[in-house]
Amino acid sequence: MSQSSWKDQIKKKWGPHQHCPICGKAMPTDRKFCSQGCKDNYIEQDRKQKKKSRIQCIFLIVMLAVMMLVMTVPMLL
Repeated sequence: MSQSSWKDQIKKKWGPHQHCPICGKAMPTDRKFCSQGCKDNYIEQDRKQKKKSRIQCIFLIVMLAVMMLVMTVPMLL
């Protein structure tokens, strides 16, 4: 009497599938997104995240430069 695991039961019931990273809907394994809308949403989120990271990096570099100037100017006087 071998009892199948819950994973085997799910695979038998639903077949091979994966879930959309945006909305979580089940979809075939050969696709990355369930719809064009989810793909567009993902691209837009990725673009915003990259822009935010660039701005943070630039801000940190500018702050580092300002701190270095503030620390070296009194030494020059």
